[in-house]
Parts: sequence; C-alpha cells; structure tokens
Amino acid sequence: MCETKMMKLMERSSFLYIHGDNDFKMREYYNTCGFKLGIGVNPFSRLGFGAAVWEAARGLCQYFEKEELIFSNKKVIELGAGTGIVSILVALLGGDVTITDKPELLNRIKRNVSFNIPSSFKPQVKVRALRWGLDINQFPSDYDYILCSDILYLHGSIPLILETLLHLSNRNTIVYFASTMFYGQEVTRKGHVTLSQYFKTELVCRYDAEDVNVYRMLLNTANTAHLPNLYRRGWFHMRLDHSKD
Repeated sequence: MCETKMMKLMERSSFLYIHGDNDFKMREYYNTCGFKLGIGVNPFSRLGFGAAVWEAARGLCQYFEKEELIFSNKKVIELGAGTGIVSILVALLGGDVTITDKPELLNRIKRNVSFNIPSSFKPQVKVRALRWGLDINQFPSDYDYILCSDILYLHGSIPLILETLLHLSNRNTIVYFASTMFYGQEVTRKGHVTLSQYFKTELVCRYDAEDVNVYRMLLNTANTAHLPNLYRRGWFHMRLDHSKD
C-alpha cells in the first residue's frame, strides 16, 4: 500500500470563471502525469454530483501518476464519470476509453473531452450513457480496466453497481475503485464490504487527510461462477436486500 505520510492529494492549480455558459460556471485546472487538464464544472448545477471534480477522482489521477501507469492498447471503461477527468487522463495515457454516466451528463463530458484531448486521440474515446444495472447488456465483458470514483452514496445503488461490475469484468479485468470514505459513510463502507464478497480487493493507496481510499480489485471467479443464472432467478438482489437487515 502507498505510504500515507508521503501522500498528498492532487490539488487544483488554478481556475477561471466562465460567463454566459449554461453548462459550466468555471474551468478548474489540474497538473498530473505531465498534462494540464482543464475541467469545466458547475458546483451549483441541478446535476449535483456529476458537475464537480470530487476527491476520489483526484485520488485516482494522483495514484496513476505515482505508479507511472500507462494504458496504451488497453480497453478501459469508467462508471459514473461525472466531469470525465479520470477518463480524460487515461485516454491521454494511451487508453481506449469508454466514458459513461447518466444521459443528462454526456454533453458536458463531451465538452471536457473536446477541450483536453487532441484530435489524434479522439478516435479512442467514446462517451456513452450507462445506467447501472439497466444498460449493461449494451456493453461487452472484455475490458482491461474498469474505473470508479465516488459512486457509492446511495444504498439502492450498491446491487446495481455490483451487477454492472460483474457484467463488465472478466478474470483479467483490473478494477480501480476510489472512494471518499466519509461521504455517506455507512453506504460507502457497506458498499465496499459487499463488493469484496465478489472481488479480491486490495487497498493500494490512502490519502489520510481527505479520507480517500483507492482499491485494486480482481474478480473472484470462485464466488461468481454461478451468478448469471442467479440473476435470472432474482436470488442475487434478494440476497443483497436481506443483508441490510
């Protein structure tokens, strides 16, 4: 695991207010992995969580920089991408990236992609809607990496996130899952306990000051061999519901 006493979460280097823009009220700038990313945000948007750069997203970017990760020729998908900052960085690091979130956020993500990614990289970036547990059959199960940051904040989302991760994963898929642990503390901790039942989970980095954990997860094939049939019988969701008691 990372040495916590040495870790400092990536900070915003500067910002610029934007006037007359219905999507973005400001552009925040972050320096990471040799790139300067300009990310449009709107902290007062009705879209809420998806319109700001959250701590866990910054934690993932910082972790990728520390580990000097390269994603060349790797197939990557991000769930609940929000502003798209993590996926944008991964695309610049060579990844073939599918950026996903709710339909109403896609236009803003596309604008951030357009601002940050050179035209020569854009063919390897796709922005698509993915509602957890609902649209998963429109996506394959051959991703090299799945990225998630600060997406555990509602009890009802836990089984949907898990079902989505299980569908997208294969035995070689690496999931990087970052969470700010004090946000919805009970939900966040329960979510990670639930995920660890089906994924081998390792805490690879922690930012103490911001209470951000970065986990590296691999599918536990021994525990998931029969899950497709169990989904169809509804057993999977019933089991998760009972676990709340």
